[in-house]
Amino acid sequence: MGGAFCPLKSFFFFKFESVFWICGETYPRARVLNGWHDRQISDIFRQESNIERIYYLLKEQNILGDKTENSRFYENVKGNGIVKTLKELGVYKTTGRGEKKQSMCNPYIWVLVAMELNPQLYAKVVMWLTDKLIANRIEACELNKELRGAMAQYIPSPNYPLINRTLNIKAFGHHETGMRNQQSTEKLHSLNMLEEAMAYCIKKGFYRTNEELVSAIQNA
Repeated sequence: MGGAFCPLKSFFFFKFESVFWICGETYPRARVLNGWHDRQISDIFRQESNIERIYYLLKEQNILGDKTENSRFYENVKGNGIVKTLKELGVYKTTGRGEKKQSMCNPYIWVLVAMELNPQLYAKVVMWLTDKLIANRIEACELNKELRGAMAQYIPSPNYPLINRTLNIKAFGHHETGMRNQQSTEKLHSLNMLEEAMAYCIKKGFYRTNEELVSAIQNA
């Protein structure tokens, strides 16, 4: 996301004008071309759901202090409005007047506004988050599918926990429950290749007991 920004205190502040150049098009043009509903930045700030989101964005950055200050945030917004409250917290700034007036804010709030304005950007952010935070977990949960099927079909009384422990120790050096959820994609792919190899060997008749499979994994 390109956009003009300038330093203020410890932040980089994005100019709201740069919101209109997201995803390769100005917002007014992209809105017309794609049939989006017209949205105004001022309306986005006034929405109660976005005020709650802004609160948590500030909280995650440790801009808000203890619980007393947290409650004062909502009181200030109710009494003074969200923009004035953000200015007092040092996360919103305006410069110039008239046609030269520019508004700038904390980059995390800027992204929130941009996502509200631009459904295309919203989709990109959701997909990026899914790829970064969820893909590894989904992959980890599915890795054993082929191997489990081969064990169920060809090994009497398959000991799945024993094989999982053995695989984890071989791939990661130790075993912990749920540890695959924290592993990198590269390590999970290496484990997947090992599991596929074991499944293939089971189907070909090389291993017919839990003990044989454990020994094969340990010596792979």
